[in-house]
Amino acid sequence: MRKVIVTTIATGILLLAGMPSSAEENKGMAGMTRAHNRVRSELSLPQIAWSDELARFAQEWADYLAEQNGCGMRHRPDRGRYGLPYGENLYWASPIRMGNGTRKKQSLSPQKVVGSWVSEREDYDHSRNRCRWGKTCGHYTQVIWKATRRIGCGMATCSDLSQIWVCNYDPPGNYLGQPPY
Repeated sequence: MRKVIVTTIATGILLLAGMPSSAEENKGMAGMTRAHNRVRSELSLPQIAWSDELARFAQEWADYLAEQNGCGMRHRPDRGRYGLPYGENLYWASPIRMGNGTRKKQSLSPQKVVGSWVSEREDYDHSRNRCRWGKTCGHYTQVIWKATRRIGCGMATCSDLSQIWVCNYDPPGNYLGQPPY
């Protein structure tokens, strides 16, 4: 009987360890880690784990951009109060403009946000380890950076109903001259 109870408790702990954290669920980020790991598994890269610490860090910056920066996209500076010790991806979405002139917040999911970053895959030349001429691919390479082990994300809605999404990565990626994997 004791063995059954211990096994049941151990199984429960293992199941809970694989579930998204409450911060992930509470901030509308359910599926964010899974969306990243789906792409990483296609390349046989190590899975990343959700970090409440990085999520708080990302949420702080998303809130700052929404409240102090007019919802403009801007990466964290390298120094100062908001200094950036992590990798960072940003995503901005405008509101939907209705026919009567009103605005409506877009219905977005973590899968759509990650999908936008991953769509840069076609602009990444792996053999040369660079983006194709005139293209952007750094969001994609951050998602697939092999050394990255933790992720945390946040989202803020701006006064005009646009959205700013921020994901932070630890350790960071996109080191000049180094391939992502």
